[in-house]
Amino acid sequence: MPITQQQGDYIRKLIASGARSRAVLVLKKMHPADIADLFGTLTPPEATILVELLFTQKMADKVLLELPEGILLEVLGRMEDSRAAEMLSLLESNDALLFLQALPEDRRDEILQLLPPVRKHRIEQLLIYPEDSAGYVMSDSFMSISTELTAQQAVEVIREQSEDVDVPFYVYVTGETGRLTGVVPLRRLVTCPPDTPVRSLMMADPFTVNVNSDREEAAILARKYDIMAIPVVDDNHRLLGVIPGDSLFDVMEEEATEDMYRMAGLSEDDRIFSPVSTAFRQRFPWIWVNLLTAFVASTVVRAFQGTIESVATLVAFMPIVAGMSGNTGNQSLIVITRGIALGEMEFSSSLRAIFKEARVGVLLGLVAGTIAAGVALVFPGNTDPLLLGLVIFMAIVGNMGLAGLLGAAIPLVLRSLGRDPALGSNILLTAFTDSLGYLLLLGLGMLVIL
Repeated sequence: MPITQQQGDYIRKLIASGARSRAVLVLKKMHPADIADLFGTLTPPEATILVELLFTQKMADKVLLELPEGILLEVLGRMEDSRAAEMLSLLESNDALLFLQALPEDRRDEILQLLPPVRKHRIEQLLIYPEDSAGYVMSDSFMSISTELTAQQAVEVIREQSEDVDVPFYVYVTGETGRLTGVVPLRRLVTCPPDTPVRSLMMADPFTVNVNSDREEAAILARKYDIMAIPVVDDNHRLLGVIPGDSLFDVMEEEATEDMYRMAGLSEDDRIFSPVSTAFRQRFPWIWVNLLTAFVASTVVRAFQGTIESVATLVAFMPIVAGMSGNTGNQSLIVITRGIALGEMEFSSSLRAIFKEARVGVLLGLVAGTIAAGVALVFPGNTDPLLLGLVIFMAIVGNMGLAGLLGAAIPLVLRSLGRDPALGSNILLTAFTDSLGYLLLLGLGMLVIL
């Protein structure tokens, strides 16, 4: 149950007043995610006290895993290296990696040296993989058995393995060389007759990802086939680790955030409480691009200065033509970008998708253009209302059709060039729809009205 304002205030008062034993009693009854919410409301000294309390109750690792990256950096920045190493030694290797990647590289190395040799070696093995790879997010905490066992023997082997595993519902079956041959749901293993061979229980050739594959590939597999964990193998199909369900969910969330940010020309590191200087530095390059494209649109307007002087009423409809088309294009952009991210878009279907979005844009334009033309008929001015309505109608229909086409085409073209389909696509789309909208409206005005 989420923490209430009253509960949060009460815990802060206990911490501030030094009533630590009472605070501990309250914290023990709370979920780690709810405790993590407290950190955003605490002063640095209060947050330090809370971390110490969590360490005494062996809850620090679970709570800090739930913290947003910005707050986590602040907490780790105030934590002694010995404390950080103590916490990392309690975590699974992939979770420990989340903390280490939030630290500066020099401090990361110092903390690694304080870890037990076995844990240090496991984490260093994960650090060799690229940050966006399956190997980087896999866990080495899973259950595995040999193909030669019976169900009863397999259960005995599982009992000897770690109790706290990241994937408690799948048991992975490997051959003598560690090659993955199948997977058995734990329920099937413990409910079948004891002498049943594991080989007859397992599902052969399970879905896997290569250790060097993009982590998004694992998320797509999990989403498409409703799998709660994805095994990770090397080039020889040896089982190296497993990406558990919570990590897959995190990957999906991070990839969705990444696509959303990139469409707007933002960096993933730009968060609500990022320093102003950091936000400015990361946002300015695309704002500069946007400014340049705005100058292109203004050049189009300037080229029709004579038309504007003669038919000033057209200026009132310029924001309508550009705005409606921008919205239409963004809708197409989001649909196509999502389709690419989910693996729904094949190259062979690209043209069909582009023209489908163009047709949708035209249909929407017919409706919006009819309404706008009706308004133009009663719009005050010296221009012939019928001709003005006709120009508005044609400009909106044409530009919304082009917006649908461009909204679908831009991410597909970026993908074909080997670039991220979401990278700055919204800014590029706005540049096109604004310039083309002004060109259509003013150009048609010059041809039809003058």
